[in-house]
Amino acid sequence: MTGDAPVARQEFVSDPRASSPAKPLLDALAATRADGVPRSVTLGTPPAPVLAILVRRDENAELILEVSREADDSEALRLLARRMAGETDTGALVDILCGAAADQCAANGAAVLKAVSNEAQLVAAFGALAAAHGKRFALPGSLTREVIRTRDIVSVADFGGAARPLTRVVPELRVGPMLLAPLVAHDVILGVIAVTRDVGAPPFTAADARRLRAVADYAALTFWKAELLEQAQAADRAKSRFLATVSHELRTPLTALAGYEELLADQVIGPLSDSQLDVLERMRSVTQHLASVIEEVLAFSSLDEGRETVRPTDFLAADLVRATAAIVEPIAKQKRLAFTVSVPDAPIRMTSDVEKIRQILINLAGNAVKFTDAGEVRLDLYRRNGEVCFGIRDTGIGIAHRDLDRLFKPFSQLDTGLTRRHGGTGLGLYISSGLAELLGGRIEVESEPGKGSTFTFVLAGD
Repeated sequence: MTGDAPVARQEFVSDPRASSPAKPLLDALAATRADGVPRSVTLGTPPAPVLAILVRRDENAELILEVSREADDSEALRLLARRMAGETDTGALVDILCGAAADQCAANGAAVLKAVSNEAQLVAAFGALAAAHGKRFALPGSLTREVIRTRDIVSVADFGGAARPLTRVVPELRVGPMLLAPLVAHDVILGVIAVTRDVGAPPFTAADARRLRAVADYAALTFWKAELLEQAQAADRAKSRFLATVSHELRTPLTALAGYEELLADQVIGPLSDSQLDVLERMRSVTQHLASVIEEVLAFSSLDEGRETVRPTDFLAADLVRATAAIVEPIAKQKRLAFTVSVPDAPIRMTSDVEKIRQILINLAGNAVKFTDAGEVRLDLYRRNGEVCFGIRDTGIGIAHRDLDRLFKPFSQLDTGLTRRHGGTGLGLYISSGLAELLGGRIEVESEPGKGSTFTFVLAGD
């Protein structure tokens, strides 16, 4: 092949009324036979199959036709879309994009560039452009600037032959033809995709430009979604760090306040009247409530960042149920609710993190009491199909079936009116579900509005 010879590109749109639709191809064959210059011819119009034909001579001066059918490109684009849809990491996405762009355009190099202030940077590079990965260069005078300005395809036949900002930064690059396309999503330019060929190779054709445009359009929407996801995840991590920091800062003075309240209640400093003791009791109740809110937020942050660990010990499940009842039953009595406990006669011995199970049971039983105004709350321990079940049943307000999926989302309660009436952070069920999963268990829910709810914490039996 006469690789150093330029390509004379001839465009032809098929017209069924023409006497000889293939005449431009015949003309290209005759011209290349005469002067040896490779020529590219495009035949057909979408949606009909489009043929991109490269006419060249080999080292023996024999004519060679290299034909690609653009109808076959649609399957490659569908495959690209599936691959990119299944990936959320931006680094992996740009690698997939570079490989696909190079394949679609028969290129030996590809890169994704982003503009930062008055500079451009190659955030990913492949093949012949790999040496420029991570490099920054001046945006003025660059092809990247031209793509961003026009929001259109830009093509040059000899990139290395002109003094470009990138070649001044990476002089060892040996690049011939270059084709660039914008990555645009929702009218925002996210970057630029570029493909290259060797020095002296045929320039990119109009068919190559269409393929690169299609690849860029597919990729831009995926990048947009990936960037939104990364921003949301970063905001979520910042939120968790903020909540953990604030909660830690609040817990220290709150502990001191609780200590001073105990000193006053024990009348260490001096005797107090009944009315003063009553005020201290109210202070204690408020302090305990605030402490529980802080502990919930800390537990949420710990779960959210994956810092919770399991510390297994051996224990009797019935002992844990009775310990939970001792904490929750007084709260139920204040609301004039019956609180009953049922455990089997045969002891159930378990190996798990007893403190985390206690926290789950207290959360579930406490919620049952909170949302029950009349009737009873029942805590049952039993075995079912080799699993250990802790069932908490109430006669409370119940939950509509459409709301069950929202139960275990953080910072949510199903009705803002209930939030105002019953209080709480909306973290209890989220924390319970996360701890249950950490312990290898699950929480099942059965409920009907007006007829109460049953939450069952299920763990594998020993």
